[in-house]
Amino acid sequence: MSIIKRTTWYLASFLMGGAIGGAIALLYAPESGKHLRRDISRKTNDFIEDGKKMAYDSWNDAKDKAESTIEIAKDYLNTNVDKIVRKTEKAKDALKCGFDAYNNEIKSGNEQDSSLIEVDVNVANRKSK
Repeated sequence: MSIIKRTTWYLASFLMGGAIGGAIALLYAPESGKHLRRDISRKTNDFIEDGKKMAYDSWNDAKDKAESTIEIAKDYLNTNVDKIVRKTEKAKDALKCGFDAYNNEIKSGNEQDSSLIEVDVNVANRKSK
């Protein structure tokens, strides 16, 4: 048996023993049956209300944590999407600059350089087919 299971078992046993001992003490209390039943009923109702309040508070805490986790995840995703968009724009701009430089070189009239560039383009076109 692991330490956690053993500790949980001891804690549950202790609480059950306390509840049983409290019930026996109430039964042997020097009050009349009518007063005793009223006291037991009141204590039981208080216990039930406390349990409902604890459950409600736990539910709200879990809900708040889930909402904050979702917001953090959304922010993280939005930030990374923005980074990807910026990097894509930079790559697109760099590619456009490369095409512009290529077109300017061809238009410059430098026959020797442009003929070499045209050959490279022709080789690239044959490879892509």
